[in-house]
Amino acid sequence: MSVVALVSAHGAPGVTTSALAVVSAWELARSGRRVLLVDADPAGSGLLTGLLRSGVPDSAGISLLAAARPPLSVEQVVGCSLALDEASTRMVLPGVADPMQARPLATTWSALVDVARDLSDHGVDVVVDTGRLGHRHEPTPWLTEADLLAVVVRGDLAAVLPAAAAVRTLSSLRAGRAAPIGLVVDPGAYSAGEIAVALGVNEVLMIARDDWAARALLDGAGRGIRFGRSSLMRTARSVAERLAQLVPEPEPAVTA
Repeated sequence: MSVVALVSAHGAPGVTTSALAVVSAWELARSGRRVLLVDADPAGSGLLTGLLRSGVPDSAGISLLAAARPPLSVEQVVGCSLALDEASTRMVLPGVADPMQARPLATTWSALVDVARDLSDHGVDVVVDTGRLGHRHEPTPWLTEADLLAVVVRGDLAAVLPAAAAVRTLSSLRAGRAAPIGLVVDPGAYSAGEIAVALGVNEVLMIARDDWAARALLDGAGRGIRFGRSSLMRTARSVAERLAQLVPEPEPAVTA
């Protein structure tokens, strides 16, 4: 499978915006492959008040998969997802609006991890927004089983230093899998090397803070030359390209 999960150690460093930006740039990094954004934040979806604020059809959403009996199929997952473009190269599986709705999802997350390999065989990579680490109903299977886990932080010591403890915890949970990397939003005055040392990771990727482009992205207005050339999307493309290098190369897509 080819699964990249994003998580924050604390606060609101921009996990949802970063995940959506990376998904928007994914096709440029992995030409010919589709991508599914799994909205797994147990605290409540940030997309439901932004990109999906007009509402989610009754035919879509994680709650429908929660009602299904495992194992899940590729067809079930894709059928419960929404296309973000006409060709369905970018899709999103909408999450929960209320944290209480996340309580019964542990089995569903495990079933989705299991079907991720089949998704990859069908040419679909998976990016997961897991929200903040330590939530009572956090989607642990994504944190432990993802091919690559990125800890999203702001580029200041007040955010980076506490995140180092989260990196150590996640590394122990991911025994035998790739160690977490850092994804820094708005690196400020610190270099990637300095932040990597503070976090205790071998690699740090940088994504720009760009409030205008972030609003356009979350409002569903992310298009046009200005948006494509924004600092957010330029750095998101670089991040997507590097992530594509770091995750295992998938098997060739199955064709009908």
